[in-house]
Amino acid sequence: MTLTALFVAAYFALLAWMLRRRARVVQGPWLFFLRAFFPNWKFFHAVGMAPRLYVRGRDRLGQWTRWHRVYPRVPRRLSHLLHNPAVNLALSHQNLVDHLASDINELPEGADIGQCVSYQLVCRLAHQAITGDHWGGTPMLAVTPAQLPTGLDAFQFQVRMESPKTGAEAAAEAAADDAVQMLLSPELPTWH
Repeated sequence: MTLTALFVAAYFALLAWMLRRRARVVQGPWLFFLRAFFPNWKFFHAVGMAPRLYVRGRDRLGQWTRWHRVYPRVPRRLSHLLHNPAVNLALSHQNLVDHLASDINELPEGADIGQCVSYQLVCRLAHQAITGDHWGGTPMLAVTPAQLPTGLDAFQFQVRMESPKTGAEAAAEAAADDAVQMLLSPELPTWH
């Protein structure tokens, strides 16, 4: 326990030293892992468009499913006030999508987003969603088995910037005119 506290203190001391030594922006691939400790606070700067992750799959006949949104809408319960690991996992997944959108915006001209850790992690998240994974007892995609057939050969994901909507508006959001596509992945195999 004492050794862990010492490592955490040393890590933050190094980070503070780097902030004073350089510009106020901390960059580098090894610093990416610090993001796990803090949420993306950029949503407090302005109310507006937010990044959302969508996935679709291709069956063996070459037919694509429609786009499905991957977003943490887990039903709330009173017990969640004390213990809520499924919602925390879902929100960390959305935070990952927020970080990918930030990385896309900060990407230098001509650089490959596929080399970013956030892209690779969102790719795995999209794969989990299209293959039927869950946040606790809640599916990552709110679809029926008929809407998402099993045995998909390939999948794609995209990150869209959309106005925040809830309820019935969210269902019609996939066709919303105000959505802006930030990223469209290539076709990826569903097997590893």
